[in-house]
Amino acid sequence: MKHLITAILLFIFLSLVGYSIYQATQFNTASDDAKQVTTHDHPINNQNISNVTVNDLESNQFKLKEQLKHDINIINFWASWCGPCNEEMPELVAFDNEKPNHVGLIGMNVQDKEKNRTAFIQQYKAKYPMLVLDEAQMKKYKINNIPTTIFVDKNGKVLKTYIGELNRNKLEKIIADLK
Repeated sequence: MKHLITAILLFIFLSLVGYSIYQATQFNTASDDAKQVTTHDHPINNQNISNVTVNDLESNQFKLKEQLKHDINIINFWASWCGPCNEEMPELVAFDNEKPNHVGLIGMNVQDKEKNRTAFIQQYKAKYPMLVLDEAQMKKYKINNIPTTIFVDKNGKVLKTYIGELNRNKLEKIIADLK
């Protein structure tokens, strides 16, 4: 009987692992040559997040709406320990240096220690605003995968969500789709 229960639990565990891997590989399988980038249905889409409380890097609290200064605000959720975040950060930094005037970029660090966060920002020489979001807010808005990037208007409405690693080409295609 113990062997049967062990086998069933092992089967359930392996099924969950397999499903998680399947879901992860289904996100963003489009090539960079595609004319359009597929964004994701997400519970945060169409919500207004302007009143979300965030911290700056000095632990000062304020409402997110204070940072939503552009027609399109790109908010990228990242962590220093995240491999895809490390891959996309140079792309985001390059994009920030040449982005259109109506577009803003905000980094939203999650699940990180201060020293790791600081080292990460310094390593990639990110100059755009970096904020910190706590676990409770992540759970509330169902930000379960990192990196996740949301596209928000200046009033705080989430227009689109992209889960997975972004590059400049994909960013430009999503922004063009929002016009």
